Amino acid sequence: MKATGCKKIYNAENIIEAEMLVEMLKENGIAAFTQEPSSSVAAYGVAGFGVYGVDIWAEADEAEKAVQIIEEIEKSLDTENAE
Repeated sequence: MKATGCKKIYNAENIIEAEMLVEMLKENGIAAFTQEPSSSVAAYGVAGFGVYGVDIWAEADEAEKAVQIIEEIEKSLDTENAE
């Protein structure tokens, strides 16, 4: 049975990281979007930089592939930072 709906796949530190990852997912054919927990904006007043980060969502049937892509991106960035 095919999964339907959307699934939260990642919590980015801020809107900049979240949008970068969403764009990379889209480049890999995965529809994704960001959503910030509403209490974060209310508590700190600056959208995209709240204490709770920014959630990334994808279609449920693409969630596993999306998580794998994000993990590969993180490994790549860690390798670049180590050099």
